[in-house]
Amino acid sequence: MTSRRVVGLGLVMADLLVRCSELPGPETDPRVGSVDLRVGGATANVLTGLRRLGHEVSLAGAVGDDQLGRFLLDALAEAGVDTRYVTVARSSSPTCMVLETPTAGAQSPARTLLWHLPEGLEDALVLDRRALDELVTGAGAVHVNGRFPEAAARLCAAARAAGRTVSLNIGRGDVAQGADALVRYADVLVVPDEWARARTGLSAPAEACRALAATTGARLVSVTAGADGSWTAPSRGLPAHTPAVTPTGGVVTTVGAGDAYHAGLLAAHLSGLDLAAAARRGAAEAARHCAAAVSHGPRAAAEPKERVA
Repeated sequence: MTSRRVVGLGLVMADLLVRCSELPGPETDPRVGSVDLRVGGATANVLTGLRRLGHEVSLAGAVGDDQLGRFLLDALAEAGVDTRYVTVARSSSPTCMVLETPTAGAQSPARTLLWHLPEGLEDALVLDRRALDELVTGAGAVHVNGRFPEAAARLCAAARAAGRTVSLNIGRGDVAQGADALVRYADVLVVPDEWARARTGLSAPAEACRALAATTGARLVSVTAGADGSWTAPSRGLPAHTPAVTPTGGVVTTVGAGDAYHAGLLAAHLSGLDLAAAARRGAAEAARHCAAAVSHGPRAAAEPKERVA
């Protein structure tokens, strides 16, 4: 039986989610609807999702030696994430301010992300041979994204040599650039449709998914497109479309929804479910996440009150 332990390497950051009626302009002083501090970062989000689904999870990463760093470590510990391999650097912690504003006629709010990633975090990350061996031993899978690409490549190489499943998700901007070098290691590859289209030169997400499945070597490729659902294909296979699930009660937030999808998909895949069932699990987890009540601390963030079956 495949081990239920999943090791992740990547970014953990403090997300400040701000909901406002419109984006502020120069010299304006708008009042916002709510402010919520929560754990963010793609890898941390996927791991907390996997933990909620019953997997043992360990995170390798770095936070600063400040109040936000302490908040992140406490929140992850309360969520059941093993943080022994998270380095506390002499730095500030990664942060992201997420401004959510309503969009006329849209089901979900528009997002504007203002993020800060201190320099030197990857240099502070301690991942020597002993740490690599400890992380890979007993793990069923490792999960990375484009952050900390050199350390991620070492972990992926060690996982591949040990016959472990490698899971990779790709985000935007510099994350996508870092993740591009990791694609060759991926067994499970989840990418947004804009990256898939840019990578393949194909305008249709289904065709881009098929091309990635044929050329990357991944056993499972999934291209996500938000409210339009996802397209998932096996290696050299035809893609199948999975519609997005509409949350009961409407969308509260879309921040981290793609990571929740990846957690559901990966958990199902590691449990031996087929491709279609794995994609449905991912869609259900994304919907559950979008419907979850606003969190106001580590425990509330780790234990969402509303779930979508």
